[in-house]
Amino acid sequence: MLLSDTPASALPKPARLGRQRARSLEDKDLRRGHLLSAAADLFAQSDFEGVTIAKMAQRAGVAKGTAYLYFSCKEAVFLELLQVELDEWASGLHGALQVNAQGVNAEPAPAVIARTLAHRPVLGRLLVLLHTVIEPQLDLESARAFKGFLHDLVERLSASLVDHIGGLNPAQAAVFVLQIHALVISVTQLASPPPVIAQVLQEDARLHGMVVSFEPFLAMTLSALLRGTLAAPSPTP
Repeated sequence: MLLSDTPASALPKPARLGRQRARSLEDKDLRRGHLLSAAADLFAQSDFEGVTIAKMAQRAGVAKGTAYLYFSCKEAVFLELLQVELDEWASGLHGALQVNAQGVNAEPAPAVIARTLAHRPVLGRLLVLLHTVIEPQLDLESARAFKGFLHDLVERLSASLVDHIGGLNPAQAAVFVLQIHALVISVTQLASPPPVIAQVLQEDARLHGMVVSFEPFLAMTLSALLRGTLAAPSPTP
């Protein structure tokens, strides 16, 4: 939408609660945060399949049954991790755009967007899982809550973009945010191919043009999209 380059950097690291019962709301919040931190650490070291509720519980120092009191399934854990990542990226982008606007040699907004996303590789990995792995497992209540979160996030990001990109209106900004979302998913996969594909691309000189570097490729593509958006005529009422 954290877990960035440093495992679980966006999540608190509370003192272990052990297997004692969490008797207060504060203890429950600590235990939930500890489970999320455990999941973040595991995901930083492996893939989606390598993270299980049992491994999370063991790493957090609680019983497996206790972990299920907080998260009904692994997908629910990843959904919460994604929301943390998205929320922190949105805050980071807003700050980066403000700093950039005050600089003597300000960068184009697409470059700032790409750089902030490149600094959060786990966000890209989580977004790759979102539509095919995480969302299909959500119940109706969770799905509604998550889409409400995304609605608010799009409005928040759109407001930041309108403030820092001349000529961009709120409707265009909302569409641009969705385009960023789609591009992060695709470019993450292009820039991080499976080892066998990476080897083929490296060994065959004819294929070197297919090797994608995440940040410059994303910045270039976002720049092209933004130029087209700003050049398009406004729709007639």
